[in-house]
Amino acid sequence: MSHSPTYSAGQSSDQAATANVIASSKQQHGFTAEQKRYLADTLVSANLHLALGGSQQAQASAVPESFWGTPVEDLCKEEKRKYETHVLDIWQDIVRSNDTNQLLTGLDQFMARHYGLFNVTPAMEGYMVRMRIPACKVRGDQMIVLGDIAEDIAGGYAHVTTRGSFQFREVEPNRVLEMLTLMHDTGLSCKGTGADSARNITCIPTAGFDPEELIDLQKYAVALSHRILNTRDFQGIPRKFNFSFDNAGTASCVSDTNDVAFVAVDVQDNDQGVEPGIYCRIILGGITGHNDFARDTGFVCHPKDTPEIADAILRVFVEHGDRTNRKKARFKYVLDAHGFDWVCTKVQAKLDEYGNGVKIIPLSARFDAPRPKINRQGHIGVHPQAQDGYSYVGVALRLGKMTPEQMRGVGDIAMKYGKNDVRLTVWQNFLIPHIKNEDVDKVIQELEALGMTTTATSFEAGAVACTGRWACKLGNAYTKADGNAIIDHLNQRFELDSPINIHLTGCPNSCAQHYIGDIGLIGTAAKDGTEGYNVVVGGGVDDDQNLAKFLCGPIASRDICGVAETIVANYLNKREGNESFIAFTGRYDESQLKDILL
Repeated sequence: MSHSPTYSAGQSSDQAATANVIASSKQQHGFTAEQKRYLADTLVSANLHLALGGSQQAQASAVPESFWGTPVEDLCKEEKRKYETHVLDIWQDIVRSNDTNQLLTGLDQFMARHYGLFNVTPAMEGYMVRMRIPACKVRGDQMIVLGDIAEDIAGGYAHVTTRGSFQFREVEPNRVLEMLTLMHDTGLSCKGTGADSARNITCIPTAGFDPEELIDLQKYAVALSHRILNTRDFQGIPRKFNFSFDNAGTASCVSDTNDVAFVAVDVQDNDQGVEPGIYCRIILGGITGHNDFARDTGFVCHPKDTPEIADAILRVFVEHGDRTNRKKARFKYVLDAHGFDWVCTKVQAKLDEYGNGVKIIPLSARFDAPRPKINRQGHIGVHPQAQDGYSYVGVALRLGKMTPEQMRGVGDIAMKYGKNDVRLTVWQNFLIPHIKNEDVDKVIQELEALGMTTTATSFEAGAVACTGRWACKLGNAYTKADGNAIIDHLNQRFELDSPINIHLTGCPNSCAQHYIGDIGLIGTAAKDGTEGYNVVVGGGVDDDQNLAKFLCGPIASRDICGVAETIVANYLNKREGNESFIAFTGRYDESQLKDILL
């Protein structure tokens, strides 16, 4: 097995590249794509191609044809397609799909995902359409239009996603242009929500009214989204990329699961020459499906500089991300290959090129004031706002599903009682803020008349499920149906004093982030070939950051409710006092948990 060499922070990029060539040449036959790129660049920069018989005019031909520095012959098939046609230049394919009422397939369909269009056959007919809602904030009047789209164009429903956005399904190809036009005219978009895009940018759902937040970062999340959508180089990047803005309030946006997060911190007196005040700490590399949380870089920045710093980080990824192997193309692998110091040095170099004086500031986290404790159910129920006399109302959806009537009704409520403001959450729920305290009961009554509730059991509040086999070609299990069955089964048998978050993902891609659930279920084939799950336990984020441990599996879907019941019953019988599930599971290793919980 070959291993990438590590470099000290003081090495130059040329030294590091040379070391890579020398170290790797002893372990393999031929040159890697990175080595070919380095050698070609060296020949041209030193004019050695002339000594080898080339001419000045032939300089370009002396360099192997490449795409972002990777020789074209080494590109994976998706990258070759992006090399041949930029993802923004495929509109005619979408028009053709609409006009012929034919779904795009193959690499054409891959390219269309950059516009939010997913061919999910054979799991379900039609397109799945995913939206971009920066900072997870949508207006009430937009909700009304989205309700009409769900009813008139999509399948009569929509789902809140785990990135605080909406997905629609069963959209016929010949309705796509109509749908996209309606969204555009309402100030909404689907661009950059699939394939190799910087996805919907999340923010805590209580931004701007959280009583404990340090600063409202919403406007910076929105500014970054606009910057990305209007920068050609940021479309068709090496792989998906997730940004998050965390105001350090009491509600969570699971910022530590993102490729990049800006987390507000209150910097105290220090001996590092950094003026005390509110900054954003920069954390990188979160991708729990690959067993990593985002880690502190040791740098902070001024909140106003976050969009430009995010731009620089994304450019480093564009230039150095792996375009030969899709399994190693995420930002995590740039960090693994080169190290945090190298990446941060590259980021600062980009910022210096921009010439706006923006700096990432070295500062240890020991100078950060403690963050307020996160309320794991802060997105459900009635909670006071920072503004006197106002509350926000959090609604508990069953695994994110909304009907057109509910969407329109929520829009009406937000306009009638609030400030035309609705917040979607990464927990597949939503909030309506800015409700006068005297109107809270009326809001609850109107929500209940729509079939929605502001209360949830400890199993319902944090339950998350991806689409699963019902409507995703990659799904190995019916996550939505099984999730509902598990919740109902456990509700009938237990009443908890603290939440147990259950995350169901239909495949290893971790769209529902099974590794951060108290109980995580990953779809797989059971021993008899039917749908089933592998079970992991003990995951958490934020204050409870931990990757879940494997417990058992594969378990057939028909038996999963019973297994969940056994796990919860044994936890309640064997815990100490009111010990939470994650604290309980944290005291044991995998082998012990199997003996204790099963």
